[in-house]
Amino acid sequence: VYIIDPNSLTGMSPSSFLFHQAAEIGMNHTQLINYLIDTELKNYGINQIEKKSNMKKENENKTRVVVLLGGSTNEREISLESGRNICYKLSPHKYDVIPIFVDNNNELYKLTTRLLVQNSTREIMDNVTDDLKIKWSELPSLCDFVFIGLHGGAGEGGQVQGALEMLGLPYNGSGVLASGLCMDKYRTARFLKQKGLDVPNSILLDKKQLQNKENLLEKIKDFNFPLILKPHDDGCSFFVEKVNNKDEFLEKLNNYFENSKKDIVLVEEFISGMELTCGVFGNDKATALPPSQVIAANDVLSIQEKFLPGAGQNLTPAPLSKDAIKFIQNVVEKSYKALNCKGYARIDCFYQDAKHSPTKKQRLVLLEVNTLPGMTPATCIFHQASEIGLRPMEFINIIVELGLELHKKN
Repeated sequence: VYIIDPNSLTGMSPSSFLFHQAAEIGMNHTQLINYLIDTELKNYGINQIEKKSNMKKENENKTRVVVLLGGSTNEREISLESGRNICYKLSPHKYDVIPIFVDNNNELYKLTTRLLVQNSTREIMDNVTDDLKIKWSELPSLCDFVFIGLHGGAGEGGQVQGALEMLGLPYNGSGVLASGLCMDKYRTARFLKQKGLDVPNSILLDKKQLQNKENLLEKIKDFNFPLILKPHDDGCSFFVEKVNNKDEFLEKLNNYFENSKKDIVLVEEFISGMELTCGVFGNDKATALPPSQVIAANDVLSIQEKFLPGAGQNLTPAPLSKDAIKFIQNVVEKSYKALNCKGYARIDCFYQDAKHSPTKKQRLVLLEVNTLPGMTPATCIFHQASEIGLRPMEFINIIVELGLELHKKN
């Protein structure tokens, strides 16, 4: 063995080698960090007062929380990052955390500490064993609450929510109907428009219509270029394209249907202005967080820029006047309540001041509502929560408490 580079202060990012190695002997992130602190306290001769009886009582009163992560959608890798971060940020003093992996077939596997730190869903699938597999019907015997860390598909569209309600388990976020509605961007936009809120003009096109190009162009005759092509029922930033002219429209439409494997595409008016994303939380009362300005390197914000550390840029709070921010928060809260969202959500939108708005009045154009927003360490919803004094652990705790409150009522 050749010693090359001793690191006396090793990297401590969530995916660093040290945590992976500790996981091999069954130590999670919290246990390792506490071990390091305890060791140094002993080295300095600082005696710790142990209250074993209180610790035992505390453990007995913990809420058992299953965290669902992974899934079968294009967002499964982000879900892994979100779910893992939720596991680490749930207070070990209040919660007993059980991470459960949802595979491509929506089957469940309990994850060991070693499996939880794997770098991808593929690595987890390669290492899970049959003895870790559980049934959905077993969840009530394992936990008191389910934290859904899934994004898109069955996890965000209402199916998982419905299954948990049938099992009598409380969970985070919106209920079946609101989840199903918000998963469909086209239906959500039409609903919000009926409520008097601003949304982009949009239409749905079917793959079968590709056979008649003239008819396709006729359907978009009332739209001005550029346009946006995107799935109407998929997660954020996947297969989203900006289209600048008719030739590009036909070309990118073909590419979309070929690559996305979908039969329907949402064609949407391109909105100019300041691109924002704004978190909001609450059940009966909605509280919008300070919005963030999101800055895309290219025409469309990528999934990496939204959720991965160092990959994107956002400014929190957005560089706007206090009056403009208050206006944005009021519209976000109104849309959240109109859709009957619960727990928390993140709403993507564009702000236009009076000078740039076609109405000559400031307006907020709503793009989509994420009922299970990304909870990765770098996501801006944590930045927004920190602006009102909430640390990530405190914000996640509020989400759990809102879920317990909501389902206790029902």
